[in-house]
Amino acid sequence: MKFSRIDGLVSIVISNYNNENYILECLNSILNQSYENIEIIIVDDKSTDNSVSKIKNWIRKNKNSFKNDNYIKLIELPKNVGFSGAVTYGLFLAQGEYIAMHDGDDKSHKDRIKKQVNFLNKHKEINAVGTNYATFNNDDPTPVSEPTGIEFGVDNIKDVYSAGLNCVCHGSLLIKGSVFDSIGGLSRKLEGAEDYEFITKLLPFGIDNINEELYYYRLHEKQRSKVYYDINKIAIDEKDLKVLMVLDSLNIGGTETHVYSLIKEFLSRGVKVCLLADHGPYSSEFLKLGCTIYNMDFPLYVIKDLETESRYKNKIKQIILAENINIIHAHQSPSGALCIDIGKELEIPCIFTVHGLYYYDILYDRLNLSDSIISVSQPTYDWLLEYNVQSTVIPNSIDFDDYVSKSPNLSIKEELGIDKDAFTIVYCSRIAWSKTRVAENLLRVCRDLVRIENLNLHLIIVGDGPDFNQLVGIANRTNALLGKKCIHLVGGKTNVVDYYLNADCIVGTGRVAIEAFACKKPVIASGNNGYFGILSNDNIESAWRVYFGDHKSIKSNNASFLYNDIKYVYENKDGLSQYAESCYEWARNFFDIKSNTDRLIRVYMNSLKNFH
Repeated sequence: MKFSRIDGLVSIVISNYNNENYILECLNSILNQSYENIEIIIVDDKSTDNSVSKIKNWIRKNKNSFKNDNYIKLIELPKNVGFSGAVTYGLFLAQGEYIAMHDGDDKSHKDRIKKQVNFLNKHKEINAVGTNYATFNNDDPTPVSEPTGIEFGVDNIKDVYSAGLNCVCHGSLLIKGSVFDSIGGLSRKLEGAEDYEFITKLLPFGIDNINEELYYYRLHEKQRSKVYYDINKIAIDEKDLKVLMVLDSLNIGGTETHVYSLIKEFLSRGVKVCLLADHGPYSSEFLKLGCTIYNMDFPLYVIKDLETESRYKNKIKQIILAENINIIHAHQSPSGALCIDIGKELEIPCIFTVHGLYYYDILYDRLNLSDSIISVSQPTYDWLLEYNVQSTVIPNSIDFDDYVSKSPNLSIKEELGIDKDAFTIVYCSRIAWSKTRVAENLLRVCRDLVRIENLNLHLIIVGDGPDFNQLVGIANRTNALLGKKCIHLVGGKTNVVDYYLNADCIVGTGRVAIEAFACKKPVIASGNNGYFGILSNDNIESAWRVYFGDHKSIKSNNASFLYNDIKYVYENKDGLSQYAESCYEWARNFFDIKSNTDRLIRVYMNSLKNFH
């Protein structure tokens, strides 16, 4: 909806359902606002008490207080449509340059609207603003200050929501009308938390809070949030979970190793996990875990043919029913698209983890039908928000104890003909798409460092993919030019940790960077999207925000950046341990498999509760 909005007017949308004891206090607090250019839109959601009669009497007594008779209106819905439907109806009637939210049982400070409008006028980059709030109850109308969980600052608020938490009070919101014209109203996807989803849609437009208690939140037995969450207090133990993990195939890559770590952690907790995937080079490692594995030959694309789709779905349904699965967790488009549909058909939650910025084949029609969506990075979360897809950030995680306790396999360098004193760089990645260009860039930089700077340098590239043979050709020509073998391509490996432990420095991104931290190795971050550089305690959090160059970047993959950084770490190799140690503690806390599995299980539990 786009039309000419009235400059300076604030449209205040109030939803009402059986608030006869509270609605007049709410309306009076709005009428007494120091900001005078307002309209009030009250949407009654088929109340069964006397609140509509009270509202009508109030309007008759106070309509002369408004600049225009059309600035106060009561909408009586013919049937109960729920909170989200009532609020959205009111939002579509709003005429103002600004739109404010208000719950029918709460109150506002007399300067709330004025301060919020002034805030948006002062901060042009922000398009939505809430406030802190105080609470009161029916026995004592005096607002009381207490911890609220409200946060401040655009980036800080985004971080809170990306973690699946809440820090903005919906009833205190004031937004620019143009934002509503872009995103629309509340949906019913998250029953009982419709306001939460609406707030996440505001995040790309810039949202902040005023650190003043300008909204007064009433505590009482019949309030909407209390009724919903009391109903949904269903006890589910994590050992009641029966999870079907689904991958397209068991190739060696970041997605597969992520799932491997999750399954291993689930099994250690006594959670039942089955795996559905096509065979692949990683199959032998998954078999060692001891979980039940079902193999299915998934295509490389999302199936469009209904007959083929039905055949796949029937096989997957048989597995789900035979194993009594109650959670489906998908990770890739071809298999995941089928699982999202099956989840709806069998009324089983389907969780989908988005591992990068490349899910366009299901982005528009399938992904948002998942019951919960997880992003592995902040850039992935931001990308999904651009398409109005809400997710929770749970990063790629590992068990750090598996790495620090492992001794290096000293035979690797010997087998490759690398002198034990040579400075060794390891690059690990799938050799495909833009990651091939990163590998080529690294290979040429190492060539020049050996040829021009005369460095005793070796590069080991671990990984396979469609461009592997192309890279082998470049490596062979490079080694021939140098007159010695300094570039070593070893293909895909399941024992990549052994290669990390033999490295003096690791070049990589995403999960490779995380595993390098666990091995206490210096890291130069260079990925799909661009270049970041040498990681240290001073910049690791900034590096995480771009997923170490894999999903976002601060500069391009220019060869000169990589050349200078590798030369620096080579010349300062005796002091490199400080970089590794400084990153290790931060990474161990942030990427710990146990704490992040706890968060994932909470996502599972909440999804299951929504089905009861």
